[in-house]
Amino acid sequence: MSYGIRITGIKEIQRKLGIDLNPAIKAATMAIALEIQNEVAPYSPASAANSPSSNRWYERGYGPKWRLKDGAVHGRKTSETLGRRWGIATRGRVGHVLGNIASYAKWVHGEKTQARVHKARGWVTDETAIARVIRSGVVQRHIKAAVMAALRRR
Repeated sequence: MSYGIRITGIKEIQRKLGIDLNPAIKAATMAIALEIQNEVAPYSPASAANSPSSNRWYERGYGPKWRLKDGAVHGRKTSETLGRRWGIATRGRVGHVLGNIASYAKWVHGEKTQARVHKARGWVTDETAIARVIRSGVVQRHIKAAVMAALRRR
């Protein structure tokens, strides 16, 4: 699954100004990827499903747990710590890709694959995070700041 933001017109600007804007654009795309990560990565609020007040619950960072009749607690360590599995990789000369390597990330954050239980609990999807960042105007601000900084160094 791949969603993204495409920046156009850079080659024409570089040609007209006679300046290499690629380092500036690369810095801007990294900043934009971080903005998207800040939108998508936070966990939804804990729910009753995360509370050990019942006999079965899910402990974040561990996995499912259950209480036996004698009060002993057992569980299976299945969590891949979704929140710590985010990463940003370089793509091409100026692009960046944000992703999560947890095997179940698409069921939590995928717009088209998100499980109903995660939607009901308020987990943000990839497309929602991107849309929020675009609507906020931060993409344009990062690009403008990067280009202006490159022109000042010229």
